[in-house]
Amino acid sequence: MLRICRLLLVVAVLVMMVASAQPATAKGSLAATRQKREATRQKQAKIASQLNALRASDAQLTSAVKVLDRQVAAELAQAGDARQSADAALAAVAEAEARIASTESTMKGLHEAVVSRAVSAYIRPQEEMFSTLLGAGDFAEASRRSSLLAQVTNRDNEVLDRLRALREDLGDERVRAADVREIAERRRREVNTRLATLEAARRDKKRLADALDGRIREYQALADEVAKQEAGLAALIRSREKAVIDLPGVISGAGLLWPTKGRVTSGYGPRWGRLHAGIDIGASSGTPIQAAKAGEVIFSGVYSGYGNCVIIDHGGGLTTLYAHQSRVAAREGAQVERGQLIGYVGSSGNSTGPHLHFETRVNGSPQNPRRYLP
Repeated sequence: MLRICRLLLVVAVLVMMVASAQPATAKGSLAATRQKREATRQKQAKIASQLNALRASDAQLTSAVKVLDRQVAAELAQAGDARQSADAALAAVAEAEARIASTESTMKGLHEAVVSRAVSAYIRPQEEMFSTLLGAGDFAEASRRSSLLAQVTNRDNEVLDRLRALREDLGDERVRAADVREIAERRRREVNTRLATLEAARRDKKRLADALDGRIREYQALADEVAKQEAGLAALIRSREKAVIDLPGVISGAGLLWPTKGRVTSGYGPRWGRLHAGIDIGASSGTPIQAAKAGEVIFSGVYSGYGNCVIIDHGGGLTTLYAHQSRVAAREGAQVERGQLIGYVGSSGNSTGPHLHFETRVNGSPQNPRRYLP
């Protein structure tokens, strides 16, 4: 029976230990999760802030702006927390300084009382004692007065003891005040760091948001302009393209080269309420542009929002269009070979930065260029 009781007692203790340990473990796990989440957010924000707005794709730009939005919100909240913490530390400093001032004031009063008693005792030490005792009417009175003098002396000793204790307290309070000031200074530096990080995040977000807004305006302006000219452009292409029989397999992705080196920053399809009739390839201004396939240049010059533009007819109803060039290098009516230089990347027309806008059209109607490129 005794063994069973001991066993039950051990089990109860173990249960209590496990129960008490679980909240701490849970708290530690929660803190670790928060730290990991914070580290991930900081890493994402750093990557977003380093994004090249001109070469980034639409999706990358949009995603980066969202990441930096979250970063700004988080830094703003943390800056607010840091400021509250700093204010609390400053309040603690003020409280510590008030305690020191109070202690010093009390010490000053006690010190003045001690000095006054010391001066009085030095000037007439015996005279005061004898006059007090001789003025008594009888022995009992003298004894009472002697007792009062002893009490005064004892009080002087108490004052000195209190003064010494206050000096020790003052030293401790000054040490604590120094610690509190250090904490306040550290928190002040943290506030400044947080505010600097917040300002940097805001600058990065503004830079990318402005780039995204500019790209949206560019797309919308170009799409609106092209929509106005679409009928004319399709008619121009149909009127100038070769009368080649459209045989099965002629119009395909085979045989086309990428027109320039760079990343696709915007694909074909709906973009912010407009149709983006081609793909944008990000490249530095002056990057060579080559004919995607052999054919005849049916247009070379400025065409509405496309800016400096070259259109090549490849036969079978397939044409390719190369817009926003800084300078064209192929004259209208010329026969060009696949890979031949036809111009240079630029930002003419409705464009906020250097890139090549590349279209593929079948019988004048825009098609997704990715279907025809390798």
